[in-house]
Amino acid sequence: MELPAGQITEFLVGFTNKGEDDMIMDHVEASLRYPMDFTYHIQNFSAVVYEKTVKPKQQATVIYSFIPADAFAGRPIGLVINLNYRDSLGNVFIDPVFNETVQIVEFDEGFDTETFFMYVTMGGLVILLLFLAFNYLTGGSKKKASVRKAAVETGTGKEDDVDYEWIPKSALLSTPGSSKTSPRQRKNKRSAGSDSD
Repeated sequence: MELPAGQITEFLVGFTNKGEDDMIMDHVEASLRYPMDFTYHIQNFSAVVYEKTVKPKQQATVIYSFIPADAFAGRPIGLVINLNYRDSLGNVFIDPVFNETVQIVEFDEGFDTETFFMYVTMGGLVILLLFLAFNYLTGGSKKKASVRKAAVETGTGKEDDVDYEWIPKSALLSTPGSSKTSPRQRKNKRSAGSDSD
């Protein structure tokens, strides 16, 4: 028997009273157990209380549902379903209505996101490979043979091309030492001269 992992599983539990007294169906409980050792519980399910009275020579059926965990998909697991009932004198009975090893299987949905994204990734890789192959075959990665001359700024070619009208006259007069040294060298000379004084 196969049970879908992560999906609701329903069982119908039938009870026939073959005795002379009324029987009371108390509750149904279920658990998943390790298949090599049925005393080892892996997953317990809720007990559903019915408190249903069954007259002599009568039958009753109840429904019990549970959801096996996704972690058990692909494994054989022991499933035990117990029916707890009592007679009118108060004697309690437990009947294992189902006690077998079952296979928990992964529920197959119509759309699997993992498979979808795998196909999207594969499609992207194919497109990338096609682009690289096209670039390689058409020579798109080779540099063109024609070399462009880089434009070099030459400034003004003649002093006559400069418009001196906006420059103040005092700035046009050459200041002493401006053509000989840079401002940093002048600063160093001044500081050295002040130390010697």
